[in-house]
Amino acid sequence: MAISNVSFDTLGPFLVWQFLIPVAAGWAQSILYSIFIRAGDPKPQPGTPRFIKHRRNILIAIYAAYFAFTIYEVDFNLQRSSNAYNDLGVPLDVDESALNTRFRRLTIRYHPDKIGPNVDRERANDFYVHLKRAKDIIMDPVKRFAYDRFGPSIFAQCQSCLTIKDYTDSALLTTATTYGVLFIILVGANALGFLTDGSYWRYLGLLAVATFEIRTALRPDYPTFLSKYLNPFVARTNLRPPYLPFQIITILKKAAISLTQFLGLLMPLYRSDPQHAAKTNDDTEDTRHKQLDRLSALVAESNKDANRLLELESVPYRDNERAKGELREALKKYMVQNVVHQEKEVRNAMGEVMMRRRTGVPHGAVGTK
Repeated sequence: MAISNVSFDTLGPFLVWQFLIPVAAGWAQSILYSIFIRAGDPKPQPGTPRFIKHRRNILIAIYAAYFAFTIYEVDFNLQRSSNAYNDLGVPLDVDESALNTRFRRLTIRYHPDKIGPNVDRERANDFYVHLKRAKDIIMDPVKRFAYDRFGPSIFAQCQSCLTIKDYTDSALLTTATTYGVLFIILVGANALGFLTDGSYWRYLGLLAVATFEIRTALRPDYPTFLSKYLNPFVARTNLRPPYLPFQIITILKKAAISLTQFLGLLMPLYRSDPQHAAKTNDDTEDTRHKQLDRLSALVAESNKDANRLLELESVPYRDNERAKGELREALKKYMVQNVVHQEKEVRNAMGEVMMRRRTGVPHGAVGTK
C-alpha cells in the first residue's frame, strides 16, 4: 500500500504537468476562441504567432494555478494529519507545567474509565493512548527536538535512538542518501539529454531545500523566518495552527519539485517554436551563399509574376503601344505609392531620412542638410 501511494504521489503530478495541462490548455483555447471571436471572423490558425502567443499565455496561467494548488494541497493534508501539539491543544512553546495541566483536563474528558456508557471503549482507549504518547513526546526534550524537526516518522526510523545526536545522525544519513540519489539521477538524465530545460533551477532548488533541511536538523532553535514571521502571522490571522519545522520542510520539498517542473516547462514556451528547442545558428559562408541563391530565385520568380500581370492588364491596349506604356507606368506608380509606401519599414525609413535632412534648418526654410 505504501509503495502504491508513493508511486501515485510521484507519477500523478508528473502526468498532470507533462500531459494533462497541455490537453486542458488546448480545450481552453478552443473554448475562449468560441466565446471571444465572433462567428464568421477568422480564428488564429495553429502555428501562427498569434496562436502561439495565446497558447503560451493559457499554459502559463494553468501552470501557475496548478502550482498554487499543489502547495495548498500539501498544506491541507498536513493540517488533517495528526500533530502532537494540535491533538493536545497546546502551543508550540508549552512548558511542562502547562502541559500537565492540560493533560489532566483531557484525562477527565477522554479516559476510558470516565466516558459514558454509549461510547466505544476500545476506540476511546486508543485515543487516550495516542494523547498520552503525544504528551510523552513533548515532555521528553530529546524526543521533542526530534519530533519538531523530523516529524513522527523519525521514531519508527530510529527505534534505538536515545540522544539528540542519535536522531540527528539518523536523519542526516537519510537526507544525504535521498538528495545524493536525486543528484545522481539529475546528472545522468542531463548527460543523456533529458530534463535539460530548467536544469539550473532543478539543481538550485535541490541545493536550497537540502541546505534548509540540514540547517534545521543541526540548530537547537527554529528557523528565523518561521519563528519570527510565518508563525506569528498565521497566529494573528487564525488561518491555521502554527507550523512545525518538519511541516515547513515538507511544503518546501513539494514547492521545489513543482517550481522546477513549472520553470522547466515555461522556458520552451518562449522559444520561436514552442514545440522544439532553439536551434544553433549556422552562419557559415556556404549557408549565406545558399540563402542568397534562394533569395535571387524568389526575386526572379516575383518579377516574372509581375510581368505576366502587367501583360494581362495591358491586353486591351495591345495595338496601342503609347497607351500600353502609359498604363504600365501608371500601374508601377500605383504599386509604389499604395503598396510599397504602406509598408511600416518603408514609412519609418522615409521619416528618418526627412528628419536628418531638416536637422538644424531654421523654421520655415527649405533646406537639404
